[in-house]
Formats: sequence, C-alpha cells, structure tokens
Amino acid sequence: MAVSWGTCAVCAIFGDWWCFSMILLGIVANGLACFVIGSGTFTFVRPKSAVGAPPGDGLLVIDKGMVVLRGDEDAVNTITRGRFSLRYSNEPEYHSVGLCSMLLTVQFLAQLLLIPQGTLFGQFMFL
Repeated sequence: MAVSWGTCAVCAIFGDWWCFSMILLGIVANGLACFVIGSGTFTFVRPKSAVGAPPGDGLLVIDKGMVVLRGDEDAVNTITRGRFSLRYSNEPEYHSVGLCSMLLTVQFLAQLLLIPQGTLFGQFMFL
C-alpha cells in the first residue's frame, strides 16, 4: 500500500500525469474490490453423520496420487463432503460484486492503453 502511494506521489512530483492517474486508479479499484469481497461472511458447512455410524473411510484423488482418509465418520465427512461459501448481505443480487468486476476490467483496459503514454520513468514506477 505504502509503495503504491509512494510511486503515485513520485509520478505526480515528476509530472507524469498518465502514470500517476493509472496508479491512483489501481489503488482505488483494488481497494474498493477488496472492501466489497471482504464484506462477505465466510462459512463452512459440513454434513451431519448418522448416529452410531462406523468409522469412515474416504479417498481423495489428485493428478499424481491419492490420499486415503480413515477415522471418525464426522472427521472424514467434514473433509470429503464439507463446503465453503461466501455469503453477502444483498444475496441473491450481487450488484456490488458485478460493479467491482466491471471497475477492475475498466482499470485493466485503461492501464493497457494509457500507460504507454507516460514517460519511461513513470512506466518503471508503474511496474
């Protein structure tokens, strides 16, 4: 954060307004996106196992191997069938997430087109 603000200020001091504005746009767009995504509630849901269930077994398959899980049915179910989710207060309408994705897309396109207009020093500061 401090480095971004510092490079933004240095570009302003040297008068490279193209790179200054794109760095500032990046700070604002990414800060807003982090705020919106961070406002969600992270939840983990696991299924309930049957009462008196025998010890569970599970198998996780990956590209170059597999993992065999053995143990209590609750523990195995948590790993094999558990789900993560991110819930927002404005569910099921995700307007804020959509607006942030559009802002980040506009930021990408603006930086792609406008950073070459800046000086070489400003381009180094942008990197």
